[in-house]
Amino acid sequence: MVDPILARIAALVLAALLAGAAAARAEPPKAPIAAAELGSLREQAVAAAQTAQEEERKVAGLAHGLDLLRREAEGRQRGLDESRPEQVELLGILERLARTPPDSVALGSEPPLDRARGQMLIAATLPELRAEAHALAEEIDRVAALRGEIGGKEAELDREREALGKQHANLAEMAARCVVLSRKLAPEDADSEKRLAKLGREAGDLTELIKRADAEADRREKDLLSRATEDPPKGKGNSPAPGTADPSRPRNLRAFDAEHTRLTMPVAGAIVSGFGAEDLPGKPSQGLALSAMRGASVVAPFDAQVVYAGPFRGYGPSLILRHGGGYYSLLAGLGRLDVANGQWVLAGEPVGALADVSGDGSGGRLYIELRRDGRPIDPQSWLANTDQGTGRSGQSGEQRVRE
Repeated sequence: MVDPILARIAALVLAALLAGAAAARAEPPKAPIAAAELGSLREQAVAAAQTAQEEERKVAGLAHGLDLLRREAEGRQRGLDESRPEQVELLGILERLARTPPDSVALGSEPPLDRARGQMLIAATLPELRAEAHALAEEIDRVAALRGEIGGKEAELDREREALGKQHANLAEMAARCVVLSRKLAPEDADSEKRLAKLGREAGDLTELIKRADAEADRREKDLLSRATEDPPKGKGNSPAPGTADPSRPRNLRAFDAEHTRLTMPVAGAIVSGFGAEDLPGKPSQGLALSAMRGASVVAPFDAQVVYAGPFRGYGPSLILRHGGGYYSLLAGLGRLDVANGQWVLAGEPVGALADVSGDGSGGRLYIELRRDGRPIDPQSWLANTDQGTGRSGQSGEQRVRE
């Protein structure tokens, strides 16, 4: 069954992209759209993505707590069900004692010695029976209380998920508007898009894909420069950033500094498989696997240009981001891409949403790979605020590169 929230988000993204494409065709390439508007929207999108990821962590925490409550309730109920024969026997004894109080035993016709022994036996057994009955009553009350707590948590989780769905829809709409503005400032090249689509089908491996996508990005930059030379942009708002002919490039784009750069966690989740861990085919992994809730917001780990956005072999919908200085990152496992080829993104800016690989709505996995000059390197030493108990020695990014 298709999730209605995810379907709505997909419809919003598609509508915004189609509207943007129509507007781009209707307006001249040099339409007076200020790059400052795109910059402001980027900043808003980064802040909105951060808020959404905080809400995702909250929802994930609630879901985990609810799962623990359900397990406890199920375990206690199972214990009650399994002890049903003992409960019946205990209740039967208590019922008989209620009909024949212990004190009445002394009025019977038994010999005095037998009556004394009976009283002693009852006196020794009755407290234990009462304790068992009390414990049974407490366990039944505990299960009932758990059921009530579970109901309250389920209602709270539904409310939080509904609020998160609205945040995701808003985030997807903002991302789509970023694509539209980027395309108006630097119109897409249909031939370039075709070449990249073909490249995604024909590249033999990730190294080849990065190399050829990188060359295509350089070709796009040269085309933009050529057009800018023939028809210089008018108006301060449309002036390209220094060192580039692309007016959609952020003016505050940061360079990747191996010693000081910190990567933003691309998804609100946990590292479940580290660099070098055995992969499914039996080969060491060249990146990290992160688990998160289905539909989780995926953001750019660092300032970059999208040099490839599309499917690629077993990776599925993937992004290749060029950070400069020979550094590239790969994000794979997305269910939806919210950026386009050639687009610039800032660290923390939304780029897509995570797919649900479990098939049951429990969540998905994002694969992130970092490369320098085509060689895979461990991204974990650059990721900010991660401590997943992997025994890393706190080496700097450049030390990890040298390894």
